[in-house]
Amino acid sequence: MARTPTGRRFQLAALLRHLRERRGLTQEEVGAMIWPDTSRRSVQNKITRLENGDGGISEDDLHALLGAYGAPNGVTLELALQLNSGTSQRGRWRGARAVHPEHFRQYVDLEEDAELIRLVGVERIPPLLQCESYVRAGRPDEESVTAILDRQRVLARAEPPEVYALLSESCVRRIHGDHSVMADQIDHLLRLSARPNITLQLVPFTPVPGLVVETALERFALLRLPAPGVLGRFQQHLDFAYTMQGARVVPDDNVEPYERLWFAATTAALSPEATRRFLREVRRDFRGAAKE
Repeated sequence: MARTPTGRRFQLAALLRHLRERRGLTQEEVGAMIWPDTSRRSVQNKITRLENGDGGISEDDLHALLGAYGAPNGVTLELALQLNSGTSQRGRWRGARAVHPEHFRQYVDLEEDAELIRLVGVERIPPLLQCESYVRAGRPDEESVTAILDRQRVLARAEPPEVYALLSESCVRRIHGDHSVMADQIDHLLRLSARPNITLQLVPFTPVPGLVVETALERFALLRLPAPGVLGRFQQHLDFAYTMQGARVVPDDNVEPYERLWFAATTAALSPEATRRFLREVRRDFRGAAKE
C-alpha cells in the first residue's frame, strides 16, 4: 500500500476500475445497478471521478460498488477499506513541505510512493538527482532547500524505487552556481549511477554514431505506483505522466505518447557505462576550471 493519502486514493481508484473491467461492465451499467434513480450522465461523472482518483468515496458507496463487481467481502473488501481509510491531508503540508505549491503536491506524493520513476532532464538536473551544493545554488531560503532534500530521501528508503534518468548534455554543461558546484554535481551523479536501483543515461549534443534520431528532448516524468495486495496486476491504471508548462508541473492522462518519447530518447542516449565515462570527462573539465 502507498505511504501517502494521495497514493492510496489512486491505488483505490485503479482497483475499482480493474474490478469493473474484469466484470465486463461499463460505467453506465454499474450506475444503473447502484443508483437507478440518478441520471446516466451524473452517474458516469461520479464513477469517472472515482476511477480517476479525483475525490473520496463513502463507505456505503464502496460496499455497493464492490457488490456490483462480485467482491462484497473477503480480501478485496479488506484491501479497499484499508486504501479508503486515512486519506486526510490534514497537517501534511506544514513546515518545509509548505513551500511546495498546491499544483505540485500531488506529484510530490506520487514520487514518494512510486516503485518506478523515469525522468527526462533538459538544461537543469532534476531535483531528485541534485547534490546539496547544486540545490543551494538555486534556492537561497533554507525551507526550499530542506523541501528538496526531503524529497530525495525516497532514494535511500528500505525498498527504493527503480529510477531511470535521461539527461540532456545541457544538464551537465550549463553552469549552475559555479564550476566547483558543477564538479560536485557530476560526482553526485556518478555516485548515484553506481546504485543498483538507479540507471543514468546521457543524450549528447553529438548524435551517437549510426543512429538517426529526430526526437527533441522535453522535460517530463513517468511515475508508476505499485499494485497493492494479491489481486493480480492492473498496472496500466497506475502509470502517471507529468510535464512542465512554464513553472507548473501538470499531469497528463494520456501516458502513451510519453512512453513513445521515452523510447525514442533512450535510443538516442549513451549507454550507462558510456554515460559514466562522459561524466568523468566533464568533471575533469570543471575541476580544472575551478582551479584557475
